[in-house]
Amino acid sequence: MQFDERVYRQLRSEVYGFAYRQLGDHATSEDVVQDSFVRLAGYAPDTVHNLGGMLRRIARNLIIDHARLRRRRGEEAVADDFDMPCPQPSQEEAMVQRERVKTVSRIIEAMPPQRRQVFVLRRLHGLSAKEVAARLDITPGAVDAHVARAVLALHRGMTAQDEQDAR
Repeated sequence: MQFDERVYRQLRSEVYGFAYRQLGDHATSEDVVQDSFVRLAGYAPDTVHNLGGMLRRIARNLIIDHARLRRRRGEEAVADDFDMPCPQPSQEEAMVQRERVKTVSRIIEAMPPQRRQVFVLRRLHGLSAKEVAARLDITPGAVDAHVARAVLALHRGMTAQDEQDAR
């Protein structure tokens, strides 16, 4: 089976996009595209009337085969020369995170007491709006309003801090 260059490029792009959405890996997606065209070329001329559909079907089957193979092999072996990154953050990253936590703490402490209490119960302790409302004797709508204002205050405060740090 032969393809004109324009048709090849269009179909290749479509099959690659399909494969990449399924696999999330550039190299494997390229392999699927290449293997799909190789398999399609094996069909007798004039037996395939919808090239795009047939290529997607072939690619889909190759992706399923790839998933089965990975599942059978379990975790993929790591190359011997591959350097595993340290799971611990660098000193600089740790310092930046500590500063961000301090900033968030200052912003939360500056909130009105009820808003702070609602925010902590709802977002940090994971209580539902109804549970927070019952505990504090306010309506669930008030809980949502307090949380929205608290999130807005955090967003504004963090944005201001980021701008200040950039200077």
